[in-house]
Amino acid sequence: MILRHCKRNPIHARWQVIPKQVFVAWLFACTLWGSGQSVYSQILPSPSSSAKSAVGLIVAQGRLQPTKGVLKLSVPPGDRIEKILVEPGAQVGLGDSLAVLESARLKKLELELAQLKLTEAIALHRALLREAQLAIDTANLKFRSAEQMQKQAQANLELVSKQSKILQSLDDQIQRLEAIRANPRLQGAVGAVELEAKRNQKINAQAEYDRSYLGADQAAQTAADLLAQAALVVQTAQQAKADLESNPGYRTLEKQIELLEIQLELSTLKAPSPGTILQVSAIAGERASNLPILEMADLSEMSCVAEVHESDVGLVRIGQTAEMKSASLPRTLRGKVSRIDRVVGAPQIRSPNPLARSDFRSIAVWIQVAPEDAATAAQRVQLQVEVSITP
Repeated sequence: MILRHCKRNPIHARWQVIPKQVFVAWLFACTLWGSGQSVYSQILPSPSSSAKSAVGLIVAQGRLQPTKGVLKLSVPPGDRIEKILVEPGAQVGLGDSLAVLESARLKKLELELAQLKLTEAIALHRALLREAQLAIDTANLKFRSAEQMQKQAQANLELVSKQSKILQSLDDQIQRLEAIRANPRLQGAVGAVELEAKRNQKINAQAEYDRSYLGADQAAQTAADLLAQAALVVQTAQQAKADLESNPGYRTLEKQIELLEIQLELSTLKAPSPGTILQVSAIAGERASNLPILEMADLSEMSCVAEVHESDVGLVRIGQTAEMKSASLPRTLRGKVSRIDRVVGAPQIRSPNPLARSDFRSIAVWIQVAPEDAATAAQRVQLQVEVSITP
């Protein structure tokens, strides 16, 4: 029709060849577009992010990660990073130093100064204990002296008390003399002078006894008072030593040293567990913020977290085999389903298929990578892979 129209219209005679070429090109393009649509529809999966293939596989998008997770390590914000001691890929052990902060030198000097003060305080405390022990020894010596004095005074008092027998004997003699003198038949046997002399002797003896007894009694009382005072001094000295032993003056310094040791520990970032350094996000010289300065993980065990469509998760069971593929992997990885989460949510991993739906709901399914493939998976942490689970 187009060719006939051109022949009938001379004005368009110059287009007699071109419309034919256009028609052929248009026909070829339509044929190519139809076949492309057919091939494209066969290659691309269904619009959902998880679908059953022809052989019954459950296909989903997943991400490789360490089974024990990634440790994001940070330091106190505001401190300046003096040195980074590790690089990405480095293997570290438990307690290995990873980074040193500028405050480490200052804290170390403060710790050394506090330790010197503690040494001086301990020496002073020991000197005070020796003085307290010396005071106890001196007080005990005075106590024993007062005790000896009391014993001597008590012995003197007892000795003086025995002199009362002499007074009793003189009383008996005077009574006998008075009886003889009162007897009419024996009036001349005892004279008045002799009787008076005996009475004077008794008066003198009584005065001497009273004076001796008073002195001995006062000495005994004084010794008892000295002994009580000495006992109080001993008790006070012992209590002072006990207070020194239970509450030494350097306890505050010990707590200060503990605090400085903790601060010094925090000024050096150390590995909390063995693992591999994945990423270093800081450089020496900059001030630390609330963000982590490096990330590390134990890569001996690897897992894949697959986002399975909520309609397919009912077919997934613990222990089912799975395969993980990606162009970045040298081979297909294998593993087994180890956990199925309970929380349903929107997918976090975008499908490489531009026509795939993104408005569906998914459930995370954890796949433990086989031990023989763990090293390969560890080379691509957080790699997005296509997961195929065999129901």
